[in-house]
Amino acid sequence: MSFISDLDTPLLQLSASDHFTLRDAVQGVHVFGGIGSGKTSGSGVALASAYLRAGMGGLVLCAKPDEVERWVGYAQANGRANSVVVFGAQEGFNFITYELARQGAAGMGSVIECLMRILEAARLSNPNAGSQGEAFWEDATRQLLRNTVPVLYAATGTVSIPDIIRFVGAAPKSLEQLKDPDWQSSSFMFQALSAARRGVVSPMAEDDFQKTAAYWHDEYAQLDNRTRGNIAISLSTTLDRFNRGRLHDVFCTRTNVVPELTFHGAIIVMDMSALTWNEDGIIAQQLFKYMWQRAVLARNGLDPQHRQRPVFLFADEAHYFVNSFDADFQSTCRSSLACTVFLSQSLPTYYARMGGQNGKPRADMLLANFLTKVFHNNADPETNRFAAETIGRSLQRRASYSEGESQGYSRGMNSGAGSNRGGSSGSSWSSAANGQGSSGGHSGSSWGSNESWGRNRGVNSGSTYSDGYSEAMDYEIEPGDFGRILRTGGAANAGNVTGVWFQAGRRFKDSDRNYLLARFTQS
Repeated sequence: MSFISDLDTPLLQLSASDHFTLRDAVQGVHVFGGIGSGKTSGSGVALASAYLRAGMGGLVLCAKPDEVERWVGYAQANGRANSVVVFGAQEGFNFITYELARQGAAGMGSVIECLMRILEAARLSNPNAGSQGEAFWEDATRQLLRNTVPVLYAATGTVSIPDIIRFVGAAPKSLEQLKDPDWQSSSFMFQALSAARRGVVSPMAEDDFQKTAAYWHDEYAQLDNRTRGNIAISLSTTLDRFNRGRLHDVFCTRTNVVPELTFHGAIIVMDMSALTWNEDGIIAQQLFKYMWQRAVLARNGLDPQHRQRPVFLFADEAHYFVNSFDADFQSTCRSSLACTVFLSQSLPTYYARMGGQNGKPRADMLLANFLTKVFHNNADPETNRFAAETIGRSLQRRASYSEGESQGYSRGMNSGAGSNRGGSSGSSWSSAANGQGSSGGHSGSSWGSNESWGRNRGVNSGSTYSDGYSEAMDYEIEPGDFGRILRTGGAANAGNVTGVWFQAGRRFKDSDRNYLLARFTQS
């Protein structure tokens, strides 16, 4: 079956001028969307179909029971029906023998890390799990396994979960018991230590044997009873899931499904729904996902025919399946041509699932490694703020406008009157020398008056208009817009779903921004 390997090959058309390529795909895609937003039937099916058409192999994790049927339908619609491998209760993957076959005795550390992933998955699937002393218990459990697994392999030539549980259960609870001949003769742990020195496959190196013996003698046997009991019980109760029932049948007996099948085009669909298998389904899928991720990262050391085909990891409701290794995988998987697609409702679902005091930074670190993010309609304010912050701020022009009107009226009257009058009279006489003389006189008077009247009336009116704008650094898209302007499909939207498609380091031609409004049609 042919496949695409050129990184610049378009996989999906986002707009008239923009494409999503294989190069974009290997950088990871995360899709956010609330319930009924159309994330699964919109961008989810578009990406799944594009990867199938490209001839990729892949691993599909299933939270809901109908996802298996949905992916079978995707494969049929895109000419890949013969590529689907449904991994359910009838299949098998003995992960311990698989890892030992790959790496032999030198791979004991890998087996231990696989077991640690089981313990982590069990812890994360328990919503009531506490975080106090988390690092101590993890380190103590890993140390316990490091001094158990190599002993069992040297003593029996293999490692099984029942033997691990039996070995730890038979460990000494005090120095006195360790020296007791009756305990020595009946203890599976003591007998395995003795056999490990001789070695069924190969004996333990003397230095390794002495360090292991010192751990059981100087550390484990002298631990506080409650501390020792908590470590042993935590390990045995979690691994007991694999000691019986469906997890034992699938992961501890036969092997007919391996991660490497995806390197040659297989689509492994995990038929272990988290909603039907419950915690068993979450733990089982996290375990196989971890083994697949490890195999993908290691395949660059294989021959070219095993590493040329791109592969994908697809998880809807991805918060069920995340763990501490996912961020490491996502930061390094690009060179292995691995394309991750995670879909989830909101940021708080990750924070709650990752748990503990480091839950938020772990989730943030994981999401930072997805360079493409698609945001569908969402009612969660925190996720919408995250979307707005992710897209960023720019200089925004805000218009302003004002309008005013005024009117006035005045009316008045004034009046006044005044008068003045006056008069004057007088006479004068004069005489001259030598008998000559003259006489004369004068008189006069004046009168006056004034009067005034007035009236006034006035009307005035006016109006004012002004407009302008201001500039400020603000969100390209307001957080609230992610909850009110995006279409959610269905009859009300004629089957149309929209989402804001963001990609770091890219300027889309259609929008001249690092995002664009992508449209999907529900089938």
